[in-house]
Amino acid sequence: MEPTATTYLQPAKPMPKHAETEQTCHMRRQFPSFGIGCMIYSAFYAFCLYKNASGITYPFFVIGTLCCFFFFMKKLGIPFKKDSVFYMSGITLLGFSNCLTNSLPILFMNKCGILLLFSILMLHTVYNDKTWNFPHYFSAVFQTVGSFFCCLFSPFSDMISYFDTQKQEKTAKDDIFHYILPAFIGLVIAIPLLFCMTFLLSSADIIFENMLTQLLKTLNIREVIKILFLMTVVFFSSYALLAALCKKRVKEETKEKNGFDPVIAIVFSSLLCILYLFFSVIQILYLFIGNMKLPENYTYAGYAREGFFQLLAVSMINLLLVLICLYLFRESKPLRMILTMICGCTFIMIFSSALRMILYIDTYALTFLRLFVLWALAVIFLLMAGVTAFIFYRRFPLFLYGLTVVSICYITLSFSRPDYLIARYNLENGADYDYLSRLSADAAPVILDPSLNPWLVSVEDMLEKTSVNENGTYNANDYYDFHWMKSYYCKMENRTKEMGIRDFNFSLYQAGKYVK
Repeated sequence: MEPTATTYLQPAKPMPKHAETEQTCHMRRQFPSFGIGCMIYSAFYAFCLYKNASGITYPFFVIGTLCCFFFFMKKLGIPFKKDSVFYMSGITLLGFSNCLTNSLPILFMNKCGILLLFSILMLHTVYNDKTWNFPHYFSAVFQTVGSFFCCLFSPFSDMISYFDTQKQEKTAKDDIFHYILPAFIGLVIAIPLLFCMTFLLSSADIIFENMLTQLLKTLNIREVIKILFLMTVVFFSSYALLAALCKKRVKEETKEKNGFDPVIAIVFSSLLCILYLFFSVIQILYLFIGNMKLPENYTYAGYAREGFFQLLAVSMINLLLVLICLYLFRESKPLRMILTMICGCTFIMIFSSALRMILYIDTYALTFLRLFVLWALAVIFLLMAGVTAFIFYRRFPLFLYGLTVVSICYITLSFSRPDYLIARYNLENGADYDYLSRLSADAAPVILDPSLNPWLVSVEDMLEKTSVNENGTYNANDYYDFHWMKSYYCKMENRTKEMGIRDFNFSLYQAGKYVK
């Protein structure tokens, strides 16, 4: 029987599920560059951030991190994208904000913002994300985090692979690197032996023990161990992150899914829409116009000064609900109209919550949480406006719009020094003095300045009038008027007393001038 053409066809070998990318191979071939680079970066990280959450080294750390990242990307052959400047600018501005403020909430949110923007910057640099939407970005972040944990021990495997390759190729460098791996293994063995033998020898000779103790006090061995531990964690983390990005586990293309039947969304969203329309009418008649009769024993002021947190929560839920309906269900004209009405009702809820909060602040003073609620409402309003545009125009770049809105709004909040605004408002309106004593150094230019603080004649008068009487009690009026200021003054005096070059903070420095 003559063999047919199909007789010679061999079954194709299945490709491995996760084949190594060109970048992964390139990273292994240049292990010394990446390994030494990550080691230098870990030392740089420890120098800038060890026991230094808001020092002047923070912007240098941020800029240095960006330089290291793009240096490694260049070594991997990944080109720089011009639109990455937006992410880099946001990260740099938040880094500078950290050394300009002493507010703990702002510092925490600055670091979260830096982490978020840097995560998006990494994905944007490595992948082609032009068609990505919200679900794809969230999926990409989680996949990269999973790959990161899988690559934590990549330095060991890459080092072994590199030396095996060098040995096989028998290059001129083989003689140089031939001894590095054995030396590293010997160092790992030597560390526990040194600890054990040092303990035995110090217990055997009192003079040796005293000299060793004196040496350890001079070196502050505990701090050295902490710094080395931090450097080790940063080294493995930075190398694992690069290795995870090189694997490229995230699919770049965005597949159009059929989605669920829109009838499901139409049913539950229409019922919610009816409820929201009824609620919105009440807001217009009772709160905005205020010409309807309220329940008995209920004043208009009391009605207006409640429910803002609940309305903020509903507004956030509505934003997520509309996004879920847009991404998970097939497009439908009735659904589009219902979602548009939900967006309109959400705008009314945002205005209602903002009005309630303003009236509440006018009565009970301003705090960081209340100011943050007003900021969040403004951001939700802008995001909901973008979602409304996306309902009718699906090519609207909703993710980029949302990222831009949140970034610009938060950077504005970060540089506005909220504690300064809170202190000034409360002093001008004469409310909640006890809260002022808990503010950060950002409020010092208001609280400790006699020209802005009507209660403060001078620091000397403040300290004198809050002194303890002979019977061990405070004068009631002086205590009420000056004790909160003395508490704030003493707190600033302690915080600005020991500020070095590395942890220099402009907000604390300015507060220190008022203290002196």
